Amino acid sequence: MSAGGRPPGLPDVLAAERIKLLTVRSTWWFAGGLVALLLLMTVLDDGADGPVPARSLTVGLTAVSYFGQYVVAAFGLLVVTGELATRSITVTFAATPSRGRVMLAKAVVTGVAALLLGSAAAALGIGTAAARHGELPRVIGDAAGQVAATGVYLGLLAVVALGVGALARRSAGALTCMVLLLLVLPELLRMAAGQVGAPFLETFAGWTPAPAGWRLMTGQWEYALVLAGWAVAAMGAAIGVLRARDA
Repeated sequence: MSAGGRPPGLPDVLAAERIKLLTVRSTWWFAGGLVALLLLMTVLDDGADGPVPARSLTVGLTAVSYFGQYVVAAFGLLVVTGELATRSITVTFAATPSRGRVMLAKAVVTGVAALLLGSAAAALGIGTAAARHGELPRVIGDAAGQVAATGVYLGLLAVVALGVGALARRSAGALTCMVLLLLVLPELLRMAAGQVGAPFLETFAGWTPAPAGWRLMTGQWEYALVLAGWAVAAMGAAIGVLRARDA
């Protein structure tokens, strides 16, 4: 309960979730890991031509798609599975009986944290690559758009992972679900589209989170709506399940 005995409002719950997120060591490990991965890709890059205007932009896309999105997915799901595993979430729900409000606050805090972290890591990685290849003056405009899009993608992905974590309850199961969603599902849909001659499956494969995120990062901003749909669906299902069962 907040001061005066009233139930805590959304600002109170947001403040509590922000404090929790910033005071656990895993948050900073994930932040450092994401930055390190993008910088490592920059160092290992051979400078070959890529499919976008400059190689430095390709490095950012590749680093996020191959590694970064999985780091952020693990970060997002652990926000809730860590509390579920230690049963500390019972204290959270005792203080704030509205489970929907708690999950909304977690989604806002987690999504904003991933957005800021993803944008900062992308800016650092792309900027380092651009400076290394002498591309900085001519990619500043494109890089700014890609940095913003990367932040939006990773922010929404973290919210999807948060919802999946609440549904699966266990970190290992939730991480398996996220790998299946990001890596396996689009490939299965593409294979099925070719085998059964169903082009709509190929279209749906492009709407799964990882392909949609790639398209968003390459400048197709309409795919932010697709990712927002995934986030809303995951959180809606998570809130419904949490309301129906014990913490």
